Amino acid sequence: MAPIIRPATKADQSALSNICLLTAYAGASSEHLHSLPALPGLIYALPYLNLESTWGFVLDDDGQVVGYTLGAFDTRKFEESAEADWWPSLKAHYDPLLHDSDAALTAADRTYINTIMNFPRASDAMMAFAPAHLHIDILPSHQRQGWGRKLIARAIENLKENAVKSVWLGMDTRNTEAAAFYGRLGFKRFEGAEDGIMGITVQEWEDHAV
Repeated sequence: MAPIIRPATKADQSALSNICLLTAYAGASSEHLHSLPALPGLIYALPYLNLESTWGFVLDDDGQVVGYTLGAFDTRKFEESAEADWWPSLKAHYDPLLHDSDAALTAADRTYINTIMNFPRASDAMMAFAPAHLHIDILPSHQRQGWGRKLIARAIENLKENAVKSVWLGMDTRNTEAAAFYGRLGFKRFEGAEDGIMGITVQEWEDHAV
């Protein structure tokens, strides 16, 4: 049976967290960098199954989730929801580890915990371009088979259905393959965008797809 794209559910949380870990190092696995492997997913995947103004779709291959696209319709609402309902419990859990000399934290663990402690808000330039943002990750076994394009297409269809006219994403600037992929799809850097931030309007996507 061919893989399918379906809505993400909370039952997918473990799979999404694992995919996030296996793609977090500029598109490659970050398993070797962490003693706390849950951290990437807690920041960049699981909030989108639990907070306001979010959506998600997964690539399901015979019951195994092998990729996802996740995002927020309204990034400011997402940030506010995270501040109220997501970060506080994580801060309470992880902050003491930063000050515990017996905690076997790696440098990557510390970087991710510090991100939890002070998660950066989207810039005014990002919000001026689009209220919405997205993430996409696919396991290597299912890359370069057209699924990335199909996941993005489903995401943008969803945005259009909800009257959202544009979207942006962020990526590790070391991931040159991802940058090339997004460029082929029509994403581009916009005015005021920091390195690694690219965006596209729904109209540009539709025009590019013709």
